[in-house]
Order: sequence, then C-alpha cells, then structure tokens
Amino acid sequence: MAITGTRFVDFETLNLRGQSAVTVVKLMMAYNDLTITNQALGDWKNEERQSRRSRQRGACMYFIRAQIAHLYEGMKIIEEIRNENTLSMLVNRCDTQTQQSFRELDQYLQGGPRRDRFEKLAGRVRNNLTFHYYKSGKLIERAIADRGGRTEAQISTITRGSTAHLWHFKVADDVVDTIVVRQIGKIPRDANLRAEADVIMDEVQQIALSFLDFSGEFIWKYCER
Repeated sequence: MAITGTRFVDFETLNLRGQSAVTVVKLMMAYNDLTITNQALGDWKNEERQSRRSRQRGACMYFIRAQIAHLYEGMKIIEEIRNENTLSMLVNRCDTQTQQSFRELDQYLQGGPRRDRFEKLAGRVRNNLTFHYYKSGKLIERAIADRGGRTEAQISTITRGSTAHLWHFKVADDVVDTIVVRQIGKIPRDANLRAEADVIMDEVQQIALSFLDFSGEFIWKYCER
C-alpha cells in the first residue's frame, strides 16, 4: 500500500527566503517532470491496445529522451545548491542517505571526475535530440546515410490517419534510434545491441535515482523550517 504525507507550504515564507526558495522550486519542477516522464514510459512499455502498438517503440524512445533531458537540466539545479551557502549547509543537515546521494551527484557536476561521462550520456541527447530540432541536422544526415547504405535498414514507413494520433512517421523513429545507438551511444554494429544499450541506460537510471533520492528528502527538509 502506498503511503503519503502532506506538508503545507506558505508562499509568504518562500518569498522571505528569496533566491534559495527559487532554487528549491526549480528542483521541485525537475522532480515532478522526471517522475511524470518515468511513469509515462512505464505506461507505454505496458501498452496493450492494438491501436497504439505501432507507436509503442517511438513513444518509449521519446520518454527516455525526455527523462535524460530533464535530468540534464536538473543537474544544473544541483550545482546551484552546491554553490549556494544556505542550501549547501542544509545538505549537511540532511540524513546520511540524502547526503550520500548528493555526493554521488557531485561526481557528475562541473569539475567532478565523471562530468565528461555525463555530457556524453546526457548532454548530446538533451542538446541535439530532445528539444533543439534545429541542432540535429548533422546527426540526422549521418543516420540517413548509415541506413541508406545498409540493405536491411533501407526501408521504413510513414502512415496517415483520420486523426492526428493515427499519423505516424516511423522514418523519424528509425533515425532517432540510429542516432542514439550509433552516434551517441557509439555501440559497435557487431556488439549485442540490447546488452550494450542496457548498460548505458542503467548508468543514466542510477544517476536519476540518486537525483530523486536526494531531491525529495532535501525539498522536504527545506520546507520544514
């Protein structure tokens, strides 16, 4: 059985706290967005309606990309917390697990030992594939060339329908898949695609779990003062 607890938050109090409250509300937004996209991904993975089966793979890829993009933006907020005295002091007053999750995230922030890895895992997905379509031209061009040069990957589909939800451009799904797998993930063609992709996603998922674990308790602590 799910258990919840609710705390009332006074906007007048938030207003008096100034910039720290702004940062914490941004963290709330990132938390909400990450959990909503995660839930939507789970719903699409379990989709059984025949009318939606053709969109299942593309929808799952979208929500994975959206989660990665929200995580990338959320880590900028973690950086703000690290660099703001009031909030960084609050981290030190949180429970041991929350502090541990913050230390894990710190490795992926600017100056951290795993920052370059995080940029490779999440930065290009956020910057070139999720939000900024106009920046994806070169990646798309390479993906088209890759598929056009392989007999088994040359044919895709576009579908029209009586409503907008029935229209489906699978060509775009195939291109996104190639970009993520070959150009961003750099998975070799002779490798076990699913196994290699799972390794990458497991690492991203672990960062996301640390983000959620830290953020939830940190926000709760901030709002109890």
